[in-house]
Formats: sequence, structure tokens, C-alpha cells
Amino acid sequence: MSDESLSRRKFLTRAGAVSAGALVPVGAMEAMASPSKGRKGPHPATPKAALHLLQGGNKRYRANKLELRDYSPAGVDRANDQKPFAAILTCSDSRLAPDLVFDVQQGNLFVAKVAGNSIDTGTLGSVEYAVAVLGVKLIMVLGHSDCGAVKSAISVVNGTKSFPPSKYGSIGPVVDAIVPTVKAIPPSQRTLQACTSSNASNQATELANSDPIVKPAIRAGTLWVVPAVYNVPNGRVRLVAPPVVPS
Repeated sequence: MSDESLSRRKFLTRAGAVSAGALVPVGAMEAMASPSKGRKGPHPATPKAALHLLQGGNKRYRANKLELRDYSPAGVDRANDQKPFAAILTCSDSRLAPDLVFDVQQGNLFVAKVAGNSIDTGTLGSVEYAVAVLGVKLIMVLGHSDCGAVKSAISVVNGTKSFPPSKYGSIGPVVDAIVPTVKAIPPSQRTLQACTSSNASNQATELANSDPIVKPAIRAGTLWVVPAVYNVPNGRVRLVAPPVVPS
């Protein structure tokens, strides 16, 4: 290849790079170069304000008007610290991504997941950490439509399914955490929707009455615990009860 051909190729390569750069807004280029300079997340002062932020984000999500999307690496600022304003105890279902559902950036939600969004040592300890150490103002127990764990609990209560450990390992205990809720609902009213809503509400009540961290924080007025259900087809998060008051 001649020197003239090499020079022409270098020129075209550089011109292409300049043209591509011209198509990217300056702000976007700066964000890609330094992800830590992105917009900082909100930090509401009260539980009520925290709930309103989640509800507003979910409204944007349903309208496909997300404002706080950020798929870049965390950046230096967020890598060194996290300041979530809410904790979400939700199901492990792959269709439910709280950061998207509530249109918030990384570092704004502390999420604990387990199939059936129930209270166990892991989920309780996780949300207690969020309250005691990270200072979240709100805990939302978030169930969802078409929940396989709730379906399984209904089948167990109706006597059509069982989960012996020899075959199903630790799946049975996960389902068992939902069984008392299903049993308390009369057979004629034992729909998937009713059981899902009741499960979110009952798990939230159990969480709100837990000592020594969550219950005192609620009574001090610095924390709310609310149950809700996410509708998978339309993306709506619906509160199924007001903030839980400890007994």
C-alpha cells in the first residue's frame, strides 16, 4: 500500500471520529467521560415525601417518560457512598426492577428480594440495616401480579400441591411463609389477586411490628411501612393499605 493511500485512510478515520462526536451532545459526552457528574438523587425529609417521590416516578414509568434513567457505571461519588431514601422488600421475579418501576437512579433504593416478598432473617436484616444505618424514610413491601410463590401457596392450602425437601430443596419454606395468609382467606374469596394483596399487607404488618429497629422508628415518626402490589402488564404500583401502625 502506498504512502498516499495510508495518509488518505488516516484522514478518513479521523474525519469519521469527528463526525460521530458531533452527533453526540456535549453534555452526554461529558457524562460518558465522567459518570460521577450525573444528577444526584433526591433525599426527601419525611416518609410522606418519600412515598410521593416513588408514586411520581411510577407515574412517569407508566407513561414512558422516564427522567432519571442512568445506565452508566456508578462513578466515583456513588461508588464511595450510598444514600437511599427508601427500602423495597419485593419478590425475586425477573419482571420487577424497582429502579425502573419508580424511575430513580442507582443508589436511591435499597432493595431486598425473596420469592413471595416475605419476611425472613435475610429480608428483615436487610431492611433493618437500611433503616438503622442508611436512614431510609420508607419501606415498601411490594408484591406483584401473577406471583408464582403466591400461586404455590394457594395450591398448598387447597391441597393440590406439596413441596417435599427431597425433591424441592428449600422451596417449601419459602412458600410456607405465605401459607398462613392464604389460609385466612375464605375459599370462595381465595383469588390470586386477593391473596397477593393480603400477603403484601400481612408481611408489612409483621415488619412494622418488629423490634428493635423498625417499630420504634415508625413510632418516632421517621419511618413508614406501606404494602403495595405491582401490576406486571401495565406497570402500575397500587397501595393496598395505608402506612402500617404498629400494634
